[in-house]
Amino acid sequence: MATLDRPNAEPDAQTRANSPTVTTDTTAHSDSAADADSFSYDIAHDVASAALGEDFTDEVSLDSGLIPTLSLSPAPELVLVTPDARNRRFDRDDLVVRKGEIALINGHFTPHESMVKDLLAVHDALTKAGIDFLLVRGDHNRPVIAVDRKRRKQLTRVLAAAFANEPFYAKPVDGPPAAPFLLADGVLATHKKASVFRVYRPRIEPIGRLRYGAQTAFQFELWRFGEEEIIAPVENALMRTRLPRSEARETTIELYGRTWLTLQNMFDDLASDVSFDIDLVFSWVDGSSSDFQLERAKRMRDYVVGDGDDSDARFRQIDELKYALRSVYMFAPWIRRIFIATDSPAPIWLADHPRVTIMRSEDFFADPTVLPTHNSHAVESQLHNIPGLAEHFLYSNDDMFFGRPVGPELFFSPGGVTKFVEARTRIGLGENDPTRSGFENAARVNRALLRGRFGKVTTRHLEHTPAPMRKSVMRELESVFPEDFARTAASRFRSATDISVTNSLYHYYGLMTGHAVAQTQVRSLYVETTLRAALRQMNRLRKRRDQDMFCLNDGSNPEISDEVRQAAVTEFLELYFPIVAPWERAGVATSAAPGSAWSVAALAMQAEFPTAGFAPALPPTEALPKVR
Repeated sequence: MATLDRPNAEPDAQTRANSPTVTTDTTAHSDSAADADSFSYDIAHDVASAALGEDFTDEVSLDSGLIPTLSLSPAPELVLVTPDARNRRFDRDDLVVRKGEIALINGHFTPHESMVKDLLAVHDALTKAGIDFLLVRGDHNRPVIAVDRKRRKQLTRVLAAAFANEPFYAKPVDGPPAAPFLLADGVLATHKKASVFRVYRPRIEPIGRLRYGAQTAFQFELWRFGEEEIIAPVENALMRTRLPRSEARETTIELYGRTWLTLQNMFDDLASDVSFDIDLVFSWVDGSSSDFQLERAKRMRDYVVGDGDDSDARFRQIDELKYALRSVYMFAPWIRRIFIATDSPAPIWLADHPRVTIMRSEDFFADPTVLPTHNSHAVESQLHNIPGLAEHFLYSNDDMFFGRPVGPELFFSPGGVTKFVEARTRIGLGENDPTRSGFENAARVNRALLRGRFGKVTTRHLEHTPAPMRKSVMRELESVFPEDFARTAASRFRSATDISVTNSLYHYYGLMTGHAVAQTQVRSLYVETTLRAALRQMNRLRKRRDQDMFCLNDGSNPEISDEVRQAAVTEFLELYFPIVAPWERAGVATSAAPGSAWSVAALAMQAEFPTAGFAPALPPTEALPKVR
């Protein structure tokens, strides 16, 4: 086993690990530079993945579980790229200069995959040079490579040689504020005592202008390995800054297809880790299907529904589901499996994939004789019967999206307590009434049931965000209100007597029984896309990317034409979620390219900036969707 050298003592440098400040719309939110640089990972999940045989080689695997939680682009992105002579120093054609940094054109790496690629590159360079190092779990779960500080000069030379043709940067985060330095220049920092660095290759995706920088970096630290103690410049998940040598027991761990030297227990599950499996269930209807429209119209002849419940807006779709699933792939890689609850034909863009399952109603309704159904309340009441669904899961609609990398701790406590988000909107007075919308009626039915059970009154709706749930609590809830579950499951269209399990019966029941808590540490946005203000909201959201989650709701009282709405929403989704997910079928035409150096977008950039030296690179061996 390799052992790190033990240099003489040197005073340690302290640095502050910044955590992102995320709030609901009712509280203040910080968009400071410190928040923008915050980044968190759940490495414990990676260790579990490694134990299951998952591998990270040259092409980074999705199923890693390393959880980023950051704001990717807190400042407006007004200009995509600027040609610059600085990228001429590298003998390659896939570079641009962005915000003063030389950046790689990114076409298919998610934030997590980008970080892992950079981490592996440095691992291989140090291993080849014979420089010993440790892999450490950072204080905020950021992966850390720790190197003996007496090897600083050698380290600088090795990294400069290894990355002479790579735009690798090191950004000092301790000591005086400093700009990032190119490793190819043979400099880590001008401040000699700087010991903590964010190491990364900037990447920019040319379609949606999604960029990764220091916030998607791993951390590099210079430690002192003395005869009696080890001194780290900052604390990490397991250590204080000083560790007696007698307590430093080295071991190895397999992660990302590499063997790493580390400290014993460094990657064990912590009490604060959310380490259980989490699935996600989408409910979806292809309202554009002529068969669906005919069947629904035929069955509705004898039904009287509430305000807005027969609106086409409830069933219109413009491939929102594709982008909702992309948001999972890009920003929530810890999701184990995705279930799509639908009786519509599978969308043409969806390929067979082990992580995505189409779930028909007859496969999870306890009483299939009540089918078919056109009632989302009925579907929601049966989710706990989905075969193979994890105990802990999220429920979402196809108009709800993850807006930036989020972690499972946003939805669950380590013990499995669910965290829901209340809206500012009050339920209001009055009882359920056939003239009200199904949404408003269900909130009142829920309130009456909970008041009768607990003697307490619920006052607020929930935000339109993915809802965390547990199968066991749903079964308990059904045992408490069996008639209400059965009645709702049998209601083929929304009824004034329906319950809404996911919004909000489950969550307030959980709150009153100790299974759930209301949280305010999430930032979410609701956009009603049929209003004029929505165009401005979506434009701002795309530029800032400052929401954990958002909902693009299709309202029933439009101020703009459906053509304008569809065009605006489609363009927004293409730009916001340009990274194609592995479950999308190759060869299906889309209006946006994958956004890589070999994409249509890159060719367009080449035409616009002929002096920038773009030359489409060959794609990786994995098939990418073809663009017409």
